[in-house]
Amino acid sequence: MSAAIETANSIDGDEIAVAAVRDFCRRQRPMREDMVRLVDLVLPLLNQIRDESRRRIAASLATCDHAPKALLLALCDFPATVCSPILTRSRHLTDAEMLAILSQHGEGHARAIARRPKLADPVLNALRSFESEAVDRALKLRRRLDEALPPERQHSFDMFAATLHGDLVDHANPVVAVDIDKLVSLAQDPNPVLFRTAIADALGVTLTSATELCANPTSRNIIYMLRFLKVPLEKAFAIFSALAPELSGDPDVATRFGEAFRETTVETAVRKVWSWRSDDLLALAREAFAANESDAVTRAEKVDDSFLKVA
Repeated sequence: MSAAIETANSIDGDEIAVAAVRDFCRRQRPMREDMVRLVDLVLPLLNQIRDESRRRIAASLATCDHAPKALLLALCDFPATVCSPILTRSRHLTDAEMLAILSQHGEGHARAIARRPKLADPVLNALRSFESEAVDRALKLRRRLDEALPPERQHSFDMFAATLHGDLVDHANPVVAVDIDKLVSLAQDPNPVLFRTAIADALGVTLTSATELCANPTSRNIIYMLRFLKVPLEKAFAIFSALAPELSGDPDVATRFGEAFRETTVETAVRKVWSWRSDDLLALAREAFAANESDAVTRAEKVDDSFLKVA
């Protein structure tokens, strides 16, 4: 570990902490002394480093067979956007520890824990006590995965095709009700996670997918999600303006946005959103049933053509 960790004079705390955890997790049989040194080094840095570094550390420790419990629990005291890999995947968290986390933290932590497989009854009861649509939806999705048969992993959008019958506009309903003015306000908030979480809950997709969808404001995916939510053009452009303030003042950009918005039907948006949901389900199923598979999970095409491109 010492070879990978330089002094603070030549490298900042973020890189020190991330490198130390990464190198520790690569070891097949770390000694207890290695674990103690890692905790002594990284634990004091957690309150000083950036959220992005904390997320990278949490992602590494979530699947590490020898992750120090002290670091796992310390990370779980940060927002769910930081520690969700641990809450969702780490096998080192006990039922008692999950109950303690649920008693001390909010819906974000609960939603992440609800995605864990085979939860014990006390933890399930604690999750249901939140009386949250988002948490209940995560529990329902996990139950479907726990009960699914392996062949179901092969299906993606076709799993839902039979459900999309009749007038597709009828299927353009948010999973969690969203107030349009509130959505505009969240888009304008400096913390992007608030808007992305609202989108994830409304569309019925994972926060990971919502983050990908919102990453490029000029992607047609933004238009698909807003059309699905039946956001009026004026409000939709206000959201785009909040996400891309440097572009929204250009009259040509405003014109192209309006044209792309009007030519995108709600029916098309429904099919897109359901394909995103379907792909999330497939990705989670592959993770649940084939955690040791080496092939990467393919997610839905969320990086779409920009509406600013000229055909």
